[in-house]
This record gives sequence, structure tokens and C-alpha cells, in this order.
Amino acid sequence: MQEFTADLKHRMRGVWRDAELVDPNTHNNKLATYHSWFAIPSSRNERMPIIVPRYLHLDLSKHVMRNISKFRLRVHTLKDEAAAWLEDGSCVCDQCPGEDEHVQNEVHALLFCQDHRVCELRKHFFFLFTPFFEDFSAAQPFLLQQVNNQLVHDFLS
Repeated sequence: MQEFTADLKHRMRGVWRDAELVDPNTHNNKLATYHSWFAIPSSRNERMPIIVPRYLHLDLSKHVMRNISKFRLRVHTLKDEAAAWLEDGSCVCDQCPGEDEHVQNEVHALLFCQDHRVCELRKHFFFLFTPFFEDFSAAQPFLLQQVNNQLVHDFLS
């Protein structure tokens, strides 16, 4: 049984090692996106307890908790996820004004989308963004330049 368990752990870690090699900004891969932006880093020490995401310790309603979990697990209706299920689905954000085409994924919705409703939400929760992103302001509640995956991970954690 110990050999089976060791082999299973090795194979499971292999899946995550493969996901580390894929950039979620360039590939629509659920596993790579989750691993890069949402997953809690696995410890090399197998005896260390698993650290659960911070939002699970907050005093949030069941509705909010469920929505955060769904977002983290990519169970949402953003174009990037919907396109994976539709043959001719487009990943382009249909909420942003202007001619630029942006992939509507989690990071775009949280940080870059210029839709007025999303910008109003960011203004309301401005205090969550400022510790991570200096470019945020009340006048411009969205980012104009890309950010690295580690900063996104830190923000979402």
C-alpha cells in the first residue's frame, strides 16, 4: 500500500509540474490557469499541513463563499471559459469599450476590463487593490499594462 501511495503522490505532483510549464496568458488550459493564479504552493515536506486559502477563514456568507470558490475553480461565464465548451466560441471581452480585443479571463475581469460596471466595483473595493497595484486610482480603476503571474497569484490569495 505504501508503494501505491508513493506512486500516486509522484504522479499527482507530475501533473502540477507539467502545469507549471504552461503560461495561462497564452494557453486556455484550466489546470495551468488554476496552478498559476489560484493554487496554494505545495510543500516539499509531505508532513506539512495543507494551507487552505485565506477566504475560507473569513466571515463570509455562504453565497459569497460559493461565488469565490466557483471563480477560483473556473466555474463561471467569462468568455475564456465559455469558449472551451463552444466550438466557435470567442474569448474576446464583449464588455470593454473600444477596438482593442482582450481575452476575457479572470485576470482581465479583475484588473483590466474597462466596463463601467466593473470599474465601479473596483472603486468600491479600492482598498483591496492598492497594496498590490500602485497604478490603481479612483480616476483610473483598471490597469493598462500586464502584470506577472506571481503578482496575480499574491493578489488572489
